[in-house]
Amino acid sequence: MGNVQASSNLPPMPPNMTPVPPPGEPQKKLPEQRIENPGSVEELHKKCKEIFPLTFEGIRLVINKGLSNHFFVSHSLLIGPTSQNSGYKFGSTFVGTNQISPGDYSPLLMGDIDPRGNLSTNINIQPWNRVKLKLHTQFQEFKTSGIQTSAEYRADRYTASLCLVNPDLLNYTGVYMSHFLYALNNTTSVGCEIVHQRGPQIPAGQITLCNILGRYLYDDATTITASLGLSGLQCCYHYKASEQLQFGVDIEGSLLQRDINATIAYQAQIPKSDINIKGSIDRKWNISTTLEKRLNPMPFTLALSAVFCPVKHQLRTGIGFFVG
Repeated sequence: MGNVQASSNLPPMPPNMTPVPPPGEPQKKLPEQRIENPGSVEELHKKCKEIFPLTFEGIRLVINKGLSNHFFVSHSLLIGPTSQNSGYKFGSTFVGTNQISPGDYSPLLMGDIDPRGNLSTNINIQPWNRVKLKLHTQFQEFKTSGIQTSAEYRADRYTASLCLVNPDLLNYTGVYMSHFLYALNNTTSVGCEIVHQRGPQIPAGQITLCNILGRYLYDDATTITASLGLSGLQCCYHYKASEQLQFGVDIEGSLLQRDINATIAYQAQIPKSDINIKGSIDRKWNISTTLEKRLNPMPFTLALSAVFCPVKHQLRTGIGFFVG
């Protein structure tokens, strides 16, 4: 038999089958790494302000009626201790079919009027995906008393808006505001607010102020927001202890006048009882609280309100009944 000699040349290795992305193609971010829009400046302190009680004095009756899925009307009657606090209002609301986000529809038209001819209207429309327009008007005895219009643009990482309050372009009077809020990441947002006001009642005829804005989300339960400038400061702290209990702290005032007020508030929802309680106390010992009880299965809500000031020895109470 002959000798068999092994060959010294090894077979070639199989080619690498891992796909290589072409050069210059941007890598897509994972959903958890994508930076979200920070929202508008109007919503900066909203999470903290929502838990503060909205008190009233006297007897209040509100009836809400839905005529269709998009049109609603309301009747509001308040009987207060004085004639100025008492009155009747008829309101109407139209909700469009374009749903932008949960609870946000376009167009949204709201208005109310009282027997004295005082009319208030709000118009919110979103003609494009990133642009939102708002118009708010007030009329007293069928005469214009206030106009406020704003335009907002929301990009992927920032929100810019322009607001005009009682503008008079011919005489160049009114209040002109611009806002900008930028998201550094999903927890930190910074921005600025520029306010320019012109009018004969202002020394030198005009004034311009600049405020610095910021928001920090420590976790899903803690939110800290602040706005600081020469005109004043406002800092809000919101903590959500559970689904039924929330706390908030609001500090606002003027550094130049050295007048700063701090308010602590809470909101508690008692499980299985449909009771919602809100309360607050400030540095001047003004104690406010409201209690709302849903009377299921009927669409009725009973509301109680109280404001107590021990310094002035003053107590104001109210009772309300909401239908719908």
